[in-house]
Amino acid sequence: MQKEISREQAFVRHLRRRSEPADLARMRRALGDPGQEVIPVVERFLARIQDEREDRWERLVYYLVAGLWATTVSSSELEHFRQQTEEEPEPTQAEEKPVDNPLSGQPAAVHQVEAGYRRTLGHAIAQLYLARDQPKSIEQRFVTLLDADEEQLPYRLRQMMQLLKSEDGIQIYWSELLRDLLAWNYEGKPVQQKWARAFYRTVSKEGGEE
Repeated sequence: MQKEISREQAFVRHLRRRSEPADLARMRRALGDPGQEVIPVVERFLARIQDEREDRWERLVYYLVAGLWATTVSSSELEHFRQQTEEEPEPTQAEEKPVDNPLSGQPAAVHQVEAGYRRTLGHAIAQLYLARDQPKSIEQRFVTLLDADEEQLPYRLRQMMQLLKSEDGIQIYWSELLRDLLAWNYEGKPVQQKWARAFYRTVSKEGGEE
């Protein structure tokens, strides 16, 4: 039986298995103004999930994530991606199902939250921050990113992604990033708050801060 995956995972799989080198170039170029240049590999997926009521923000975010993903991928990797069968792990998968920790006394919900934080871009940026010996400039860029509106977000994310890809060993969970960006404009800014908690929690725990 085929394993059910989320829409966000399906999009990442679609990019990995359907993109051609020319698509990568288009996606990177379109980052300057996501959604303005038609990219067939993205449009084919959107045609499957959008009805006649087109969501402008949803379309922009799918294009934005596709472009960011393309900046981290080389043409030579595409064939390797097509041969892979595994998906990005999701926090809700069985192997990530939280259990109570009898040693810490913490309930299962705490461990589930921890697993979720480690998939956010906030956690990835914290890893970059720690790897670079905690420069103030990266923290400032992160805070500026959290404050970005719709127009500022593509540029600030592109800047941050350039920094992240320059540091080896930092994983980006693309399906989680897509899910978060779709909720970027929610009242109360829950995504921005989640990223901030992930960043400072990681810095505190892994950077030795008290």
